[in-house]
Amino acid sequence: MLYCADCGKKLWYHTNTVNTEIHFFSCSNYKKDTRGTCPSRHYIRADAVEQVVMLELKKLSAFLKEDEDAFIDLLTEKSNRDVIFETQRLQRVIRRATERCETIVQLHEKLYEDNANGKVSDDWYMEQAHRYEVERMELKARIAAAQEELKRQETMQVGRDNYVGAIRKFMEMQTLTPVLLRELIDRIDVYETEGVGKHRTQRIVIHYRFIDTFSLPEDRAKETYVADTRQGVAVEYLPIPVPAQAPAPLPA
Repeated sequence: MLYCADCGKKLWYHTNTVNTEIHFFSCSNYKKDTRGTCPSRHYIRADAVEQVVMLELKKLSAFLKEDEDAFIDLLTEKSNRDVIFETQRLQRVIRRATERCETIVQLHEKLYEDNANGKVSDDWYMEQAHRYEVERMELKARIAAAQEELKRQETMQVGRDNYVGAIRKFMEMQTLTPVLLRELIDRIDVYETEGVGKHRTQRIVIHYRFIDTFSLPEDRAKETYVADTRQGVAVEYLPIPVPAQAPAPLPA
């Protein structure tokens, strides 16, 4: 479930050869370990990841328990905003692909007439007709994929309810199991550690199932997890998304 935030490759699990009690993850594409292309190792202790996830789930559970209405409102606002933007994007993809398909049909008809009237050779007609057909099939596949994704967007309400249900399960269990993790979390992006000495930080972005990233209100998100990665070196883990630019308005 862990991925490198820079190159997108999975993180591999390792056991320290000197101290076998230390388990950690690192980028599978790190250039010094695997002759890959990622410039940094993205090292993170396994126990640190577990504690960060536990802390975040406890924050979510406490928020849901103390003020369920506010939790649902925040989740709904986030979900609706994402769904609206993605729906508009998909509708634009479908519209443009459909318009291009109609143009291709017209071009093909014109090409056929030109060939029948002797304006273009048979070889040129066959070559262009094949190119048009290949593009038309690609556009049809793009339209079908976008339509399927639109259907998935329509189920986001059910997904939100599933997410809340999974949080409730954690509230009852107060422990992490592989089944519950898969039910709650889609992936975790791990960034490279920044800073030196006592100011070292590492960003971890949790992508939840059904809703992707989800930020708690500032007053509930202040607590972070700090761990000693080795003697005299501590890292503060920041489980919050990277600030994103506001999406540009979609063209008509």
